[in-house]
Amino acid sequence: MKKFLAVACSAAILAAVAGCSSDATSHDTTASPSTSAASPSSSAAEASPTTSPSPTSAIAPGFPEALIPVFAGSEPTASSYESDGKLVTASMTASSPAAPEEILAFYTAHFEKLGFTALEGDAVDSTPAKDFARTTDSETETVNVSVVTRNGSSVYTVGANVLPATAETAG
Repeated sequence: MKKFLAVACSAAILAAVAGCSSDATSHDTTASPSTSAASPSSSAAEASPTTSPSPTSAIAPGFPEALIPVFAGSEPTASSYESDGKLVTASMTASSPAAPEEILAFYTAHFEKLGFTALEGDAVDSTPAKDFARTTDSETETVNVSVVTRNGSSVYTVGANVLPATAETAG
């Protein structure tokens, strides 16, 4: 079951990033990387999962930033948001000078605070990644965080498939 949730979450993230949409509310944005010199806090314990203002226009209109906050010192490069009134699908890709472990620790603390359970495993092959799930009534909500290192920076994507109430009340 855990493997199914991980695969389902990953597929949903790919669909969201690819811009798949229906007649639902859908927004996608992509920004050019900037040379932001901001740096994250010195440890994951010091980085509190709080909502921060959008540092760039890469955040799609209506994007649930309380559900998927921007990690301190990160530069969002793309995001997508779609809601059909029954399911919210949101994803954000950003780059950060922080280590992958620090980024994963931040989002693990954030999503566990929201009642999600971290699933087994901390990587897919050699890519640092973490999957989360939460069952509300008969609905299962999923979140995935994955991080790759490119040119000395951590590029991470956070994707979520949640109920509208979760997106509205996060944070």
